[in-house]
Amino acid sequence: MRRGLKLSATLFFYIFIALMVVFFSSLAGSLAGILTYPIIILASLLFILLLKLKVPMDGIVAGAVAALVSMGVVLAVLALSGGIVIGSVKANYLEILLNGVIVQLLVSLGEELSFRASIFQGISEELGIGIAALLSAAGFAALHIPSMDLVGVDAPSGLVALGTIFFAGIALALIYAYGGLFNAIAFHFTWNFIEYNLFNLGPLDGAVNVLKPGPVLLTGGAFGPEASVVALAVTVLLAIAVWAYYTRSKPAESTQAL
Repeated sequence: MRRGLKLSATLFFYIFIALMVVFFSSLAGSLAGILTYPIIILASLLFILLLKLKVPMDGIVAGAVAALVSMGVVLAVLALSGGIVIGSVKANYLEILLNGVIVQLLVSLGEELSFRASIFQGISEELGIGIAALLSAAGFAALHIPSMDLVGVDAPSGLVALGTIFFAGIALALIYAYGGLFNAIAFHFTWNFIEYNLFNLGPLDGAVNVLKPGPVLLTGGAFGPEASVVALAVTVLLAIAVWAYYTRSKPAESTQAL
């Protein structure tokens, strides 16, 4: 496929995903989540197959470990600084954790197939990894604005959250390019599960109660640590660390078609 056609197709796919997010975020209740991600997953798989994109399909452990360490650092800094206080485990914690596994599997599969395996991959095959990482990360951050609006994030916290998600998007693009799709999915799943489902840090129901006596810019408020300056600093360092690790240890050339 010619460069212009592939890039145009990738742009239209991003617009489709954006329209999906905006439309379903306007729906009340759980219907939005139930419908959005299965449709995005199917649309992404179709896009990958039609454009014959080469999706790297390597391991899974490195992504999970990177997310565990990154979110662990965020939690440790917030707890030690007094920004959050970790409380008791809820009585229905097993139900919460099980629901969290299902939700985050859908989220991580949907967002990694659409943004990394489709949008990032489509751009990188034509313009290279660097430009693709920046553009896909910017688009990834922009599509979180509707969820920020739903939670009621103020302007300063919103800017911090956009920065955090942008650098997380760069890190995910590099993890995907050098470590494969399943590493990116594992990172996304682990990060979200700890933040939203294990600990009650965001708008979802977490198994462990967490109080947030610290200022909003430190804790992230209702949106969670992604709107925290701590998470912003951690994701900047993460993007640098992932780039340094993978570019020195492994080329981003071993790919296979999905």
